[in-house]
Amino acid sequence: MIAYFPAAYPDELLYSQLARYYTKSGYMAYSFAAEELFVSKTVRPDMEFINSYTPAAVQAITRDISMEAVIEKHTMFPCYGRFLPKERRQKAFQSLVSMLGNYYNLLPIPQSKNGKVHCLRYCPACAAHDREQYGEAYWHRIHQIIGIHVCPVHRCYLMDSSLMISGKATPSFKTAEEMIPQSEYCVSTDNEIEIRVAVYMAEVFQADVDIDSCATVGDFLHSRMANTQYRSVRGEQRNIALFHADFTEYYRNLSQNWFTELWQTQKVLTNNRVNFYEICLMAMFLGITTDEMVHMELPEKTQQQLFDEAVYRLHEQGLKYTAIAKILSAPYVIVKTIGERKYGTYHKPTKASLKSGAKPQNWNQIDENTLPLVKEAISQLQGDGTTRPKKITTFTVEKILHLSSKKISLYLPKCLAEIQRHEESQEQYWAREVAWAARHVRDSGVTLTWRKVRDLTNIRRRDFEACLRYIPEHADIELVEQILPLL
Repeated sequence: MIAYFPAAYPDELLYSQLARYYTKSGYMAYSFAAEELFVSKTVRPDMEFINSYTPAAVQAITRDISMEAVIEKHTMFPCYGRFLPKERRQKAFQSLVSMLGNYYNLLPIPQSKNGKVHCLRYCPACAAHDREQYGEAYWHRIHQIIGIHVCPVHRCYLMDSSLMISGKATPSFKTAEEMIPQSEYCVSTDNEIEIRVAVYMAEVFQADVDIDSCATVGDFLHSRMANTQYRSVRGEQRNIALFHADFTEYYRNLSQNWFTELWQTQKVLTNNRVNFYEICLMAMFLGITTDEMVHMELPEKTQQQLFDEAVYRLHEQGLKYTAIAKILSAPYVIVKTIGERKYGTYHKPTKASLKSGAKPQNWNQIDENTLPLVKEAISQLQGDGTTRPKKITTFTVEKILHLSSKKISLYLPKCLAEIQRHEESQEQYWAREVAWAARHVRDSGVTLTWRKVRDLTNIRRRDFEACLRYIPEHADIELVEQILPLL
């Protein structure tokens, strides 16, 4: 029997609560605590979710709260499980409640890439506040949401602890109080989009999860595009290229944003991708409130049904199709076809229509003619040393030239080869940005400091360190010597 067990703090990870119990109970070694808490004493404590606990541990954990509430309010389930399809969401939730352990097969937990190790993160200002209010710091859930880099409360950058969220780490209990320095400088940000994203994601994350919701997130986001420029007048077609272009521009100052590809957006809308960060970005861009996101409801009628009903109603009132088309801002031919209930009717093609088909494109000639324009676009993206450089990708070139998405990669091999010749890693791009920012500061006649470079580029210190070796490729020796001491 566990006589003493600390109560959970607001938004505290269950792992954090167990770590505080371990520290305050005076165990001689981790193995002794593990034997009392876990069914398997060799198991590694799950920092984001739960383990299989002994009856005594379950009794202590659920003394003042149900296991269902523990899962929802003290694990990362709301991040990974909220937007899953109903059946899969319910299975994952029940798997956690029953401590079966197969929830990793049900939750879309991203795998670490390029050997990158994720660590528990914290906000120095939150830690100071916790110590003042509770007498100790603790690990907050909202700081662990992938995609958030700023504390939504204090608007300062989150810090990485040395405590790895990895199955390879040695089993242990480490409290935030012992891992977070007593006094640490907060690096504030004035990047408004970064702050807004953090606040939005935190509010969605902390809201109650509707386990029984039948609405799928892709269909919900699609429904919220109704009557916008991103869907046709009847809503049958999506202008995904325009949506992606506007979406990319909206988040252009969001640092470390990986949600930049058109195919990623398409997969979210088709319910084949349920990443919490990506869904929140799309929702915020569409002006969906956090309350609407946590209570997703699909409209009773589709945009197509409402449009067709409007045509029928106005026509029954005696309006001509020309007037209806003007009122609904729709092409006359579509309004007339719907009004006559012929929409979608198959018409056998005539010989004349077959002969008047579109002529095949001479893609080789188009490729040759477009190549000089592509080179000019690449030069524009690289910048002239005074203008801020932009990352060179096929999409950005297509956007500058007003070409349809994938046109270059599918039909223009010479243009594609030219773009690929200038493509660079993220670190190389950061180096170009840093060199530009340093040059801009130096030419302004003020002292070059890390803060000024960061304000111009929104680059984080660890990214600055990663790109350092590429900076000599973009700056003269004198400028490099001024940049190096900033590290």
